[in-house]
Amino acid sequence: MKAKELAQKILLDIYRNLDEFSKDVIRGDLADIEFKGFYLKGKNGEKVYIRSLEDFENLEDFEVEMRKYKLKSINLKNLDSGLMIINLSSRASKEYKFDANDYSILYPSNNTTVEFKERVLKWMELEDDELDEKIIEFDTKMNDILEGLLEEVDMDKEISVYIDVFMDVNKVENFVENDEERIIIWIHPVFLFSNDDVLRGLLAYELSRFKGKFLEIGYRDVIKYCKELKKLTNKKLKVLEKIKDIANRHGDVESLNLINEIENE
Repeated sequence: MKAKELAQKILLDIYRNLDEFSKDVIRGDLADIEFKGFYLKGKNGEKVYIRSLEDFENLEDFEVEMRKYKLKSINLKNLDSGLMIINLSSRASKEYKFDANDYSILYPSNNTTVEFKERVLKWMELEDDELDEKIIEFDTKMNDILEGLLEEVDMDKEISVYIDVFMDVNKVENFVENDEERIIIWIHPVFLFSNDDVLRGLLAYELSRFKGKFLEIGYRDVIKYCKELKKLTNKKLKVLEKIKDIANRHGDVESLNLINEIENE
C-alpha cells in the first residue's frame, strides 16, 4: 500500500471514532491538530512522522508496511488556545487494523464543561440569517418573561434585556448595567438555547439584586437556572443558600431535593 492511501485511511478512522464534541471541533475548524505517535514505516525500514494535517498534505508517496494503529487519547486541554492533540501508537501487522476501543479524552481544564463547549459551537455555527432569527425569537421570549415578572413586582426603572453578541463567549457571565433611569441586562449567548423556565430564573436572579421579591416569586425557576449554570460551568451560586430558606418556609421538599442534587453533583 502507498503512504498517502494508508495515511488517509488512518485519518478517516480517527475521525469516525471521535466523540461528537471532538468532531465538532474539527468540523468548526476551532483548533490546530497535532498528532503524536503517528508514523508510517516504509518497506526499507524508514519512518515518516505525521505531526499535522500539513504533513499529510505534503506526504511523499512510497510503499509502506502494514501496521495496527491504536487511538490512545484525545487531548483538548489546550482547546482555548486552539490546540487539539491526538495520540496514537502502532505495531507491525500482516494487514492494516485500527483500534479505538478504549481511548481517553482530556477535556479543557477551565470551569467550562462539554455542554458549554457544545453550545458555543452551536452559536458559532449559526449562519447570519439563522442568528438574526434566533435573536429575534429570544428578544420576544425575554420580553414576555420580563413582562410576567414585572406584573408581580413593581419597579421604578425601565428594564431592558439583550443577548450580548460581542461578549467574550468563553466566559459565562451576564452583565447588568444600572443607572438612574434604567437597568440593562446583557445575557451570555449560551443561554440562547435555554428553556423558558431557566430564562425566567436567570432574570429573577439578576433582578433580585434590586428587589428581593423577585427571588421569592421566582425561586423555583432560579433553582433551574442554577442547575443549568452548574451544568455549563461547574459553578454553584451562593443564592442557593437563600433559596433554601425560602423553600423551607414553604415546605417545598421538591425544591430542597433539587438544591441538594445541585450541591452534590
